[in-house]
Parts: sequence; structure tokens; C-alpha cells
Amino acid sequence: MKLAGFLFISMWVSSCVTQGREFPSRFDWIQKNKTRQEDAKLVLGDPKFVGSNDGQPSWTYGFYKYRLFGESHTKELKLYWNPDRTVNTWSYTSSFPGDVQGVSAPQPKAASDVSR
Repeated sequence: MKLAGFLFISMWVSSCVTQGREFPSRFDWIQKNKTRQEDAKLVLGDPKFVGSNDGQPSWTYGFYKYRLFGESHTKELKLYWNPDRTVNTWSYTSSFPGDVQGVSAPQPKAASDVSR
């Protein structure tokens, strides 16, 4: 009986796998053409992935929480760099509930606002 309980708890505990490093979902520190790669490393550490988008260097920071039972959640911050090692542009995606609730969806225009 104790063995069955131990196995059940072991399976339950191992049903969640995380990858990457948790990072804050605030990005007011990122400024286009000003924030440098050194600043990103100071705030976030080393990127999870490095790559290129049409020849433009990119860094990806990711935190992935996978569950066997229940919802899995992910978030990624992608930074695209200028040749002078400053941020050209960036993007952020998340499925974590706290992040999703903080983003407002565009509201549909009222019929009176639509011009014909």
C-alpha cells in the first residue's frame, strides 16, 4: 500500500516539466535603439536561443511549463538587434494567466464608427 502511494505521488510530482528561466513580464526597460545587448544580459541573463531573422541577429528568452495533466504555459521574449548591438525591435508572447489578463483585446468598432 505504501509503495502504491509513493508511486502515485512520484507520478504526480513528475507530471510537470519546466524549461528555461522565469523572467519578469515587464518590459518598460526596453527602448528601441537604446537598450544594448549588455543591458539585456544584465536583466535577463544569457538567452535560451540565438538566431537570425532575415540576417538580423535575434535572442530568445523562454520559460516553458509543461504539464501532463492540466494546462501548459509558455512565454517568450524575442529581441532583434541592430548592427550597433542595440534593440531594433522586440516581441513578447505568453499563455500564463497573469500575462493574458494584463493584455486587452482590441474592441470592435461600433456600427456608427464604420464609414461606408
